Amino acid sequence: MLEDRSYMREPDWRPAAGRSGISLCLTLIIANVICYVLQHTVRGFEGALALFPQRLQEGNIWELLSYQFLHGGLFHLLINCAMIWFAGRQIEEALGKARFLALYLVAGVFGGLLQCGLSWSGFLPPAGVVGASAGIFGLIAAFAMVYWERELTFLIMFIIPVRMKAKYLLIALAVIGVLGIISKQGGIAHGAHLGGMIWGVLFILLFIQGGTWSGAEPWWDRLKERFGSGRDRKVVTIDGGARAYSRDQGKSVDVEEIDFVESEVDPILDKISEKGIQSLSERERKILEQARKKMGR
Repeated sequence: MLEDRSYMREPDWRPAAGRSGISLCLTLIIANVICYVLQHTVRGFEGALALFPQRLQEGNIWELLSYQFLHGGLFHLLINCAMIWFAGRQIEEALGKARFLALYLVAGVFGGLLQCGLSWSGFLPPAGVVGASAGIFGLIAAFAMVYWERELTFLIMFIIPVRMKAKYLLIALAVIGVLGIISKQGGIAHGAHLGGMIWGVLFILLFIQGGTWSGAEPWWDRLKERFGSGRDRKVVTIDGGARAYSRDQGKSVDVEEIDFVESEVDPILDKISEKGIQSLSERERKILEQARKKMGR
C-alpha cells in the first residue's frame, strides 16, 4: 500500500485528544446564545462589551474578544450560529480543538483590529462592532485552504442552489470584502470579515501547511523547489509517521524516492481523488503500479 511509507501519509492534524468530548462548535453556539439573552436582559451588557475603535485606543483590549459573542439581532445570531456549525465542524475535526479555537478567536481579534484600523485612518466611520462573523470568515478561509478543490453547494437567498469549489468561494468572499470596504457600505463590518479571512489563510500557511504544528512540508520550501532552489531537501519522520522536512538534522535521509513519489505519484492520486480511478490513462496506471511495487519492498 502507498500509505505504508511515512512520506506517503498526510500530516496528522487530528490528535486523538482533539476529537474527544463535546464539539467546540456547539460550545461556541451555546455561548453566543447565552450572551444574546444577556444582551436583552442585563442593562448595559452590550454597550460594555461591544468593540469601539475609540475605546480600544484607550486600552479596552478585551473588547477584541468580547464583541465576538454579541449580535445585532436574532437573525444575525441565527445566521452566525448556523455558519459556525456548517463551516466549523470539519475544520475542528481536521485541526483538533486547540488549533480550531486559536484559529477562530484570533481571526476575530484580527478582524476587529483591521476594522478599527480602517476607522482610525478615517477610511470607515468609528462605529461599534458586534458579531462572530470575523471568526466565521476565518473558518471559511481555513476550510478553503485545506480543502482547496472541494466542491460546495450553498443556497443564494436560501433558495437558489449554487455549486462552487472552495478556492473560488474564498476568492469571491475576498472580493466582496474589499468592495464593501471601498464602498463604505454601512451596517456590515467588511473590514472585520476581511481581517478574519486574512488570518484564516495565514494560519493554515504558517501553522499547518508551514509545518509548525503539523510536520507538513513548508509551503515556502515547495516554492523554492518549484523554482529550482530546493533540491537539497531531506525528510525525517516524526510523531509515528507524519512528514517533516529539514536541511540540517543529522538523522534525515536523502529524498530521491520522495521526489519520484511527489513528481509522479502525487498528481495521479490527486486525479483519482478528484475524478475517480477510471479517469487514469494507461501510462498513469503503470506508474501507480510501479509505485505500489516500490512501496511494497
